[in-house]
Amino acid sequence: MKLLNYGGVVAIFLSLFGTAVCEIQLGRRHAVPVIYVRGSHYEVGFDVGRTFSSIIKSFISNYANLRDFEREYKTDTGRNAYDKTLANMEKRFPYYVKEIRGVADGANVPFYQLFLLQMDDLIGTINDNHVPRNDTGGCSSVAFKNPQHTILGHTEDAFTETLNHFYIMSAHIIPTPEDREHGAVEERFSSLCYAGHMPGYTMGYNENGMVFSINTLSPLLLKPGNTPRTFITRKLLSAKSFPDAERILRDEGLGIGNGFSVNMIWTDTWGDTKLYNVEVAPDLKGDRSLVHVQKYDQDTLVHCNIYNRINVIEVIGEIVGSSKSRLKAIHAHAAPKTRGDIAEILSDVTGKDFQVFSMQKDAIIKTIAAGIFDVEKRTWSIYIDKPSISEPVAVLPIRFSELESNK
Repeated sequence: MKLLNYGGVVAIFLSLFGTAVCEIQLGRRHAVPVIYVRGSHYEVGFDVGRTFSSIIKSFISNYANLRDFEREYKTDTGRNAYDKTLANMEKRFPYYVKEIRGVADGANVPFYQLFLLQMDDLIGTINDNHVPRNDTGGCSSVAFKNPQHTILGHTEDAFTETLNHFYIMSAHIIPTPEDREHGAVEERFSSLCYAGHMPGYTMGYNENGMVFSINTLSPLLLKPGNTPRTFITRKLLSAKSFPDAERILRDEGLGIGNGFSVNMIWTDTWGDTKLYNVEVAPDLKGDRSLVHVQKYDQDTLVHCNIYNRINVIEVIGEIVGSSKSRLKAIHAHAAPKTRGDIAEILSDVTGKDFQVFSMQKDAIIKTIAAGIFDVEKRTWSIYIDKPSISEPVAVLPIRFSELESNK
């Protein structure tokens, strides 16, 4: 074995049967790839896949959970769940299925692998859904509004393999006539994306006035075949108002198969802002999502990876323990009143086992990035290191073009 260090990038060279094999350990890279793209759903997907092909291939070859999803996919129960989910999505959101196919074609990777990523725990637990799952997590969101500021802060936490395997997609979707006939609408948005995943299930904004972040939630009982949360959050990028967003989250006629919460700041034409958290869960007795809306005026919005309001049986595991630990750390801070206060909270590492900004080498879940949205300044600042002690690697403008056009 030979180890070389090139400016912090460690290359380990192994000799196997006379053949040199190079394994690159990147560490935490200070890079935020961004693509600006316009076109139909398939065209946009293709350009994203083509541009980030190496990142997508690297992720799907190293993501251990995908190996679990593929094992389940090869069982009769797993394949039935996959086929049912795909059929429902081709009927309900055919234009988003085309978008995934575009990414697969552009990156030259199998479509089924990317669709398995969208299904996530719907396929990963298909043969043991009755067993308490040892889920892990996750993201922390903190937001407030006062006469001076409206700020949303978010740590984007994911499995270790996701570190350095994400990009930001800033898109203008122009549906084809066929896609419009199936319900597609013109979309303008920017979203952080895990490699190979659809935009929407992280953090970002759309140009109708919505700024958002997502927290994964883990109900014990799921509904394979129903709408994966990644499709609902993808559709959320098209929302024109909060009532429209609420309609999308309810997903009448089918309903979500797993769970999440979304934190939203909505800005109107006059610059007024409204702050919401919405929890979403499967309705085991009906064909729609369970949705609970909480509006915040004076109080601070804080959400992690456990349900606060919907009465649902959750998994037993680190996702709950981690959330409780992070909530305790967050609430130990004074209520935030400035952007700097949000940066301090997102950077908290006081937890012994679980931290708000997770950087431990042995952590299964790591903070891959943090974002601070300043609605008044119309900026989205993205950090790779703790926001309290580092400069943002990227500062993107928040464009509310649809609001401007309506003035």
